[in-house]
Amino acid sequence: MKSFNAMHNISIVVLMTIGTQAMARQGTIGAAPAATTPPATPSSHGVEDRPMSPDASQAGIGAPTASSNDPFEDAVDRLKQFHSIESPDGGFRVSSDFWLTQDFMVFDQPPPAFVQTGQSQIYWPAVSGLMSIEAGDHLSFVALGQAYRGFDPKDASLNANLDEYFAVIKPLDTNALIIKGGTFATCYGQWVNRHFSFQNPLINAPLMYEGLTNVTDGANGATATPTRARFLNRKNVVNQVASWVPVIWGPSYTSGGQIGGTWQKFDYALELKNAGLSSRPSEWQFWNKDFSNPTLTGRIGFRPDAAWNLGLSGSGGSYTAANPTTTQALNAWDTTQTVLGTDISWAHGSLEVWGEFAWSQFRIPNLEPADTYTYFLETKWKFAQQFWLAGRWNQQMYGNFGSVTPPGGTTNWGNNLWRIDACVGWKIDRFAQFKVQYSFAHEDGFEQQASNLFALQLVVEF
Repeated sequence: MKSFNAMHNISIVVLMTIGTQAMARQGTIGAAPAATTPPATPSSHGVEDRPMSPDASQAGIGAPTASSNDPFEDAVDRLKQFHSIESPDGGFRVSSDFWLTQDFMVFDQPPPAFVQTGQSQIYWPAVSGLMSIEAGDHLSFVALGQAYRGFDPKDASLNANLDEYFAVIKPLDTNALIIKGGTFATCYGQWVNRHFSFQNPLINAPLMYEGLTNVTDGANGATATPTRARFLNRKNVVNQVASWVPVIWGPSYTSGGQIGGTWQKFDYALELKNAGLSSRPSEWQFWNKDFSNPTLTGRIGFRPDAAWNLGLSGSGGSYTAANPTTTQALNAWDTTQTVLGTDISWAHGSLEVWGEFAWSQFRIPNLEPADTYTYFLETKWKFAQQFWLAGRWNQQMYGNFGSVTPPGGTTNWGNNLWRIDACVGWKIDRFAQFKVQYSFAHEDGFEQQASNLFALQLVVEF
């Protein structure tokens, strides 16, 4: 009953906000914004190729820019002019954009994915600000700051954090070579290119990017050198967000450098970062983990025509925390994670389809490697001017591992899991959108996370 009442209260807030937007579009309330940064240059398949973006205008979280006679949008356009500066010759530009994202989720216990709460619902608001500085056509700086209740949903007070900050050097007059340095999202796969709320047709991330495995990085007192029995027994306990890791932790805003670019029908990117794809947010910043055990990640993409984008990605590096809890001394090769995968996308008219597959292997000290396979298929259908339907099928499977009983036998080291996500989206105007999503998950054996998830999301740019 508590979950229903909380959902009812949040629904009223959301509907009031939507009503305010609708009234503004009818002229009863003031006006609205057009992005001050130049519109992002879309890739040939309609998704921004963010890891190889040469400037801040392609950084990716803003609402699309389009001309409009809507009084609300015009008002926000005028508002946004106050937080942009440009030199008379256009060679120097400073711009900023801001977003308010409100997520509300209701679920079974235990909570799903990265959610940390003892309740059956959580409200997760976030204010995001993107600042870009462009000095000519060859140098730019981007910074993304957010105020939220944790990078992932959790019962905590609001705090502010600088999630991304990086410089981009474009030494040539083409996009064939782009150099990036700082703290920024990984070049692995395609989903990261559309992980912000305005680009993501659903509310949550694919299972590949938020489904916890039973591997621990040694954080928060959990040992990174478990016995066989202790490691396998994790299948029978609830997900431990504070100490376990996924295959890829969301956009993986790790720190380091990258070279990449686009040449004819090919994309490429190679990056050296301070932490692995599965590392938790507390490890991403330069000062939280040094380069003693760096991670190398790369992607090669091929666009045969305007509809298709195909890619191969790979990554290798240490998955343990900066100061892991262990029962013995470890070297750089005792706890490595290797990830190999492929991605594909296709778009035609109002229909878009994406898919990714990844094989990940974790080296467990004193035990054999632990393999897992995960993939998702996702689609978006824009069935009306302002509405779309989106769906996603996710699956994660665990390889065989030596069992404790009977000796010499094998067993899966984790519980195989599948999840289906369905979402309806409404683009209220250029600067606001609303989504409703339901997800159902099934896990073999002990259920470590919620089976049912209902979520609402409202995003407003200002």
